[in-house]
Amino acid sequence: MADAVLLTPREILTGFSSVNNQNVLINDEEYLRLDPAMRLFYEKVRENLGVACIAGHLRACGYSVRALNLHGRNPSDEAITDLIRRERPKFVGISIMYDLHIVDAVRLLRCVRKADPSVFVAIGGAFCTYNAKLIAERIPEADCVAFGEGELTVEGLMECLAAGRDWRSVPGVWFWQDGRVRSSGPPKLPDLHKQAWPARDLLVHHRGAGIPTPVASTYTSRGCHAKCTFCYVPRAPGVTAGNAWRVRSPVDVVDEIEFLQREFGTRFLWFNDDNFGGAFQDGYNHAVGFAEEILRRDLKISFHCEFRVDTGLIDREALRTLRRAGMASALLGMETGSPAMAKRFRKGTLVEYNFDAARMFRQENIELEPGWIMVEPGTTVDDLWENLKFIVAADIAVSENPFSFISRAIALRGTEMYDKITDPAPPDLAEVEGPAREVLSEARREYRIADGRVEDVWDAWARVSAEVSDRKEELPFVAQIIVDATRARRSQGEQGLRPRLSRLRRWVEDLPHLLIAFLNVGLLLADENPPGLAGRLETELRALVDAYDREHLGLTYPDFVAETERLCGARALAG
Repeated sequence: MADAVLLTPREILTGFSSVNNQNVLINDEEYLRLDPAMRLFYEKVRENLGVACIAGHLRACGYSVRALNLHGRNPSDEAITDLIRRERPKFVGISIMYDLHIVDAVRLLRCVRKADPSVFVAIGGAFCTYNAKLIAERIPEADCVAFGEGELTVEGLMECLAAGRDWRSVPGVWFWQDGRVRSSGPPKLPDLHKQAWPARDLLVHHRGAGIPTPVASTYTSRGCHAKCTFCYVPRAPGVTAGNAWRVRSPVDVVDEIEFLQREFGTRFLWFNDDNFGGAFQDGYNHAVGFAEEILRRDLKISFHCEFRVDTGLIDREALRTLRRAGMASALLGMETGSPAMAKRFRKGTLVEYNFDAARMFRQENIELEPGWIMVEPGTTVDDLWENLKFIVAADIAVSENPFSFISRAIALRGTEMYDKITDPAPPDLAEVEGPAREVLSEARREYRIADGRVEDVWDAWARVSAEVSDRKEELPFVAQIIVDATRARRSQGEQGLRPRLSRLRRWVEDLPHLLIAFLNVGLLLADENPPGLAGRLETELRALVDAYDREHLGLTYPDFVAETERLCGARALAG
């Protein structure tokens, strides 16, 4: 039996673009059936670091915890009810990290209530931090909704439940009382220097299921000092001016890395810090101190992190030290090449900083993943020209998927951008019903861009670029079909199909050039502003993509795939 059961729901698509842009909807059994070469294109280790931190904290406090991450699993309602009846917990926590979790979260809540109507159920997670009151109002089956960092909140709830005390005074929750929803006030923030390490239940499960565990997630800091209008981190509950960015000891982080390498064979780490580089000299000292500890112990690790261009890390020696320590790539919060957009975002930085950062990353051979927002409510055609000029001049279209630059700001509750949208458009939630729909309809605000030409250009860009991106994601499976067929043919003394692989390689390698042409066509037509701009641009973009396909593949992409399947005898793509 467990004192607490913590559940991470499955990801279920909701019908509009998600705040999570890395979702991979594949289950464990499908993963194990994939050719080993194909497994590289799926990130199976999707730890819910929030739940992992709470599980580790509760265990350090002496509680027994069962943490179940349903990413990659599809248990029935009966399996969930059986779990609750078997474990007989005092507390059940359901985590909603982002919008893709909310539909299954409602299902899990109802399964828990069916299994034990009296068990205490809390909903929490990153998505709840700025939607807690809304979720409490729309999903009253939960006893409370926790918001902000949850370790001390859940510990407080557990203490009250064990002692039979009123839990409503525990900071950091919303709940129903006397016919309305009330709050106990902002949560208390834990001292990161004293925190237990995140629990690794998902890695243990994967290891037991035969799924390799070379990848893990952790953090070195929490929070961010900046005030970007599209981000809700600056308004984090419980944060004050003096603790907007807090850190763990570099020695403690590296101790954890050694543990992960020893127990799970970890070779790559995702650092989930909001701002790995912190602010200026403090950020420099923290990140470089961490890197130097890695080097002192001679650990062999690669990692990815995220930081801003105004940190102390945009420095040749800092980047060089981080690269030597294993920093293979980083998401850098550039956002734009337009000074006007940067000002509207309240970035507090200059476009020139972005340019210098791109140059340094290139010189130090670190893969740059630009954080980028192509359009937002106030974007003009002139802003888009500035963005295009920057992308070309800084040579940053060489990212893993160049078409990720065609992005639109999502106005999330809790952000300044959300507050400024006074006439939101209705969201597209045709596939979602019940309380999940009620929450999602208010958790973000859809908007039309003030410059109508930009809205029209966006409509065409979004539709056609989504198809190109889908092809980019599908391409590894097309390549695997060709490789498998070539092996089979050669074993029978027949000629292989390697030239088709060369065509696919050229198609991928030249995508940055297609992106630049794609953007240019849209902006030239926007300057012309003909009647029916969106429809005409979509037609021209499709013609551009078809011409690109024929140049590199000899056929349009769909025809190339169909011909490949016919030649290889494949019934369908594995993806």
